[in-house]
Amino acid sequence: MRRNYPIPFLLAILFVLPSFAQDFEENPLMKDRFYVEAGVFNVLREMKLGADGQSEGGEIDFNETFKLTDNDPTYFFKFDWRFSKKWTVAFETFGVNAGNSLVLEEDITWEDITFEEGSFVRAGVEFQLYRLFFSRRVFSRPKHRIDVGLGLHGLNIGAFVEGEGRTSEGNIEPGKRKVNGLIPLPNIGASYMWAPHKKWMIGANLDWLGLTIDQYSGSLWYFAPKVKFQILDNFGIGANYALFSLDAKVNGENWNGRFNMGFSGPLLSLHGNF
Repeated sequence: MRRNYPIPFLLAILFVLPSFAQDFEENPLMKDRFYVEAGVFNVLREMKLGADGQSEGGEIDFNETFKLTDNDPTYFFKFDWRFSKKWTVAFETFGVNAGNSLVLEEDITWEDITFEEGSFVRAGVEFQLYRLFFSRRVFSRPKHRIDVGLGLHGLNIGAFVEGEGRTSEGNIEPGKRKVNGLIPLPNIGASYMWAPHKKWMIGANLDWLGLTIDQYSGSLWYFAPKVKFQILDNFGIGANYALFSLDAKVNGENWNGRFNMGFSGPLLSLHGNF
């Protein structure tokens, strides 16, 4: 069952806001040049993939069809470098993978082979996201900051189905069909930070894309509200909630098909800034 994380997350934001003193001291996160963050992303995933040019709506729901777990903890890493007064470059990454073996409850077609109901198969999927983003500060005050910019999402996606299946010629034979692709998708985005106290920062990131590039076409959304607390001037903890949605077509050498993926969930992290 889908978990409704955003509501308690937003309530937590309201709960942790203290009564701030009259004397204001700028938060280190608003002025330091380097920021490193590592954490655990408890990701809820939805993955539908199709191969061999299947039409829209013909994708396989890997979670449902192959009984994959839909919620697992995974890694998260982020690095920011403010290399001038107004410009920052950021890199972040996370990844998920899952696999399972089972007896099929219905026929499925993957590339040029049909795996029939009652067949024993093994299937799996993996996904890694790499986000590189260049932003410019367009509004800055001691407590507020807004950045806008351009970025690139590198999406490394792979999926396979393995077992005995019927080929397009009607032969029954064991086989493994695998598709994979490293998909570069540019995007526009914005971020906001509010630091009402030296110890607390609240903010959010938003990315969007909808275009066609060579053999790839589709759209993505990425939204991540966050709360950070400085334990020390150069060290702190954070709680984020990340939502990532991707719907795209691929017409490449290693994959001709489409996919629809969604990842969401809370993220707990430690960070250093200097």
